[in-house]
Amino acid sequence: MIQRDYLIIGTGIGGACACETIRKHDKRGSVTLVGTEAYAPYKRWLLSKSFLREKTIVPRKYAEVDGRWYSAHKIDVRFNTAVTQLN
Repeated sequence: MIQRDYLIIGTGIGGACACETIRKHDKRGSVTLVGTEAYAPYKRWLLSKSFLREKTIVPRKYAEVDGRWYSAHKIDVRFNTAVTQLN
């Protein structure tokens, strides 16, 4: 069984904000972010304004939190993963 100081379920913007807040107050605690979403949180409001007009898709442009931020802050992220049980 994996022991973590913090387990955040949900890889949307709420989960990303939780990670940011934890890291502001606890630089050393182990953090795991788990969710069924396939990608990091993105700016949904941009999709209706610019995404549909563009010919080339640049996923990073729409990212709310850059994936590199998680690794730089030592956060274990597990996209495409459903939580079915906690012990």
